[in-house]
Amino acid sequence: MNFKNFGFDSSVQSALSELENNGRIPHAIILESENKDTALDAAKYLAMYAVCPQSDKPCGTCIHCKKASLMSHPDISYAYPEKKSKTYSIEQIRSITKDAYILPNEANAKVYVFEEADNRLSVIAQNSFLKLLEEPPKNVHFILLCENAQRLLVTILSRCTVVRLNQKAKIDEKSLENAHQIVNGIISSREYDLLIALNVLSDKQISDETLFAVRILLRDGLAISVGGDFLLDGITGKKLASRFTKEQIIQMIELTQSSAIKIKQNININLLTTWLCGEYRRISWQR
Repeated sequence: MNFKNFGFDSSVQSALSELENNGRIPHAIILESENKDTALDAAKYLAMYAVCPQSDKPCGTCIHCKKASLMSHPDISYAYPEKKSKTYSIEQIRSITKDAYILPNEANAKVYVFEEADNRLSVIAQNSFLKLLEEPPKNVHFILLCENAQRLLVTILSRCTVVRLNQKAKIDEKSLENAHQIVNGIISSREYDLLIALNVLSDKQISDETLFAVRILLRDGLAISVGGDFLLDGITGKKLASRFTKEQIIQMIELTQSSAIKIKQNININLLTTWLCGEYRRISWQR
């Protein structure tokens, strides 16, 4: 990703870098931030990335990038509640669904941005939106801005890549200790070390915070691998960066996020930890 002249700090750059995979970004992204301006700036950046035709994108200079920066690109839509309503209506979601299947006007992709999605998307609207997220048209992206992504339905979260922006890593000592054990298990050549470390996830009261800390530690490794700054632990970050490729760390971050969602769905924890151990190992052994 090209961050030149965009003014993002290193933590936001690191978070957004996680999303890039072979010149593409996920079809559905949730940007979680306490700062609405930061979230909107990140959404504009990702929308620009999606429509930019250059290899080093977003270039910031092509006609698509210029229109995107002015929020005037015909293939980038910002959804707002109709009239005086504070929430998106079912009719709006249905209209967006129909529009999503229409080919882009100018670019090779279309983008839909939903501000304050955690407040403006009702349960009914989210359920109506679900099928579109499950079977999205080709080259169509949805970006949901939230202050608290946990207000959204689990079914929505499970179909989106959640990115926390400018969130201070306030993690309790126990969860951080658990996270270090898991990450050290990932780095270790002994599968048993990782399997034992993952047993802490059986305590569902701290599993979410533990997996969040694992994501931050992995993100530190990703940041260091691309020359950025770490958020939580530089030493562990350097170990990750020296042991794994950028692509491997990104896959691990995505895996950790999906595991956090599975735990909320009351999946059998023994099956989850066994599966998770196998998936971390599979990624680790990729060449």
